[in-house]
Amino acid sequence: MTSYDWQLHPQAEALVDRLVDEAVGKSAELAGLAARLAGQTATRLQDWLDTVAGPVTVDELAAVGFVGTGPDGLWRHPGAQLPAVLPAEHYELALRVDDVASAATSYARGTGRSAGRLMGSPLAGYRRVVLSEQNQVVLVAVERRSWRAGTSPQTFSAEQAVAAGQAWQLLAERPRTLTGAAGVRAQLPAARAAVELVGADLAASYFLQQERAYWQRHNTAGTLQHARQDRLGLGWGNNDHHTFRSSRAAFAPLIGFLTLLGFRTRERFYAGAQAGWGAQVLEHPGCGGVIFADVDLTADEVDLDFAHAELAETGRYGTVGMWCALHGESLLAAGMHHLEGQFSFDELTSSLAELGQPSMRPFSDYPYLRQAFTEADWWPVPAGRLAGLVAAGLLEQRRADEIADSGAAGSHLENLARRAGFKGFNQTNVSATMLATDPREYRPGTSSPSGATR
Repeated sequence: MTSYDWQLHPQAEALVDRLVDEAVGKSAELAGLAARLAGQTATRLQDWLDTVAGPVTVDELAAVGFVGTGPDGLWRHPGAQLPAVLPAEHYELALRVDDVASAATSYARGTGRSAGRLMGSPLAGYRRVVLSEQNQVVLVAVERRSWRAGTSPQTFSAEQAVAAGQAWQLLAERPRTLTGAAGVRAQLPAARAAVELVGADLAASYFLQQERAYWQRHNTAGTLQHARQDRLGLGWGNNDHHTFRSSRAAFAPLIGFLTLLGFRTRERFYAGAQAGWGAQVLEHPGCGGVIFADVDLTADEVDLDFAHAELAETGRYGTVGMWCALHGESLLAAGMHHLEGQFSFDELTSSLAELGQPSMRPFSDYPYLRQAFTEADWWPVPAGRLAGLVAAGLLEQRRADEIADSGAAGSHLENLARRAGFKGFNQTNVSATMLATDPREYRPGTSSPSGATR
């Protein structure tokens, strides 16, 4: 197994910050956008950046770990979570958004300036629009569905446009009402066909965008935050990772579905004996999307490559298994357990609280990584599921009655702030949060982790 020992890269981050600060100092429009992002969305300009162009040499980039990747002269850092950098005489900051047309109209409405021409086809691998040009500083919005596209907008032929629409529809109309491992296996043809139509980069990007929208419809904090971000036409361009929960029996077909879309396994989380839980991290080399796939584990499975093993049911449920027993599989009707975005941590916490969406205590509180869930949305649970769990001795009747009355903990928005280019996650204290969000025990305001790891 490859070792994923993610390091801090403060010098690489400082190089990016220098270019951003220089650009903001030269452009009043860019400074105004940075202020609106902070005040209206509790995010930093850096949380949205796909690429940064500016006066930097390749020697400077190489010295702090960036590597030339080929397409259009882009340099990317393989060990850090930072935007790509393009050496250039002028400054250009590219905001990653879900829809460049929305970004263009929102920016024009907010500034009174007309944006440039949309370049690239809808659903293409790379699409962009110039929002403003001032004092040799260019601000653009981009849809990034494939890093292989570099910075060249992709224009579809008529046949490609039809194929893209078909692939989007296949993934959007998956039979989510199916259940269990058989239901997850029934999703495989859609993934396979979508990749055959448009390739893995686009298919994976379509899938993640659709999953964000599905999750948001069932998460109040996500709905509120998305509305704030979409006032500026941004969508979820600041997404960090997507978390799917799975029953043990459905875990292998879930990984199979994601693998068909081109996701590759990264580090594994082992909490087996401590919390009865594990997670496989996956990253897509083309579209860049990151997924956490959560599943119950037993103590003797700590050293198992569980992403590539059949996991038999054990007759008991941990946090993840009970969540799936109550709500279903994340790939099916339940949707994601949480979406994690990059934010200004304290500002998002306070602004969501003012909107009636409080947060649990942080489970990561390092200078380079801060993480916390919003309190969960409550979801209704079908009576038949509750009766079956009680009959099997997996849920106490008292708790089943409470869930029947008020619902059970469903989904969260996760607030994250990264610094020093840190690309990893907290493997130490996350188990406390997993236990705290167990739907058998969770109560808003009373089940927060006992303390954050610093």
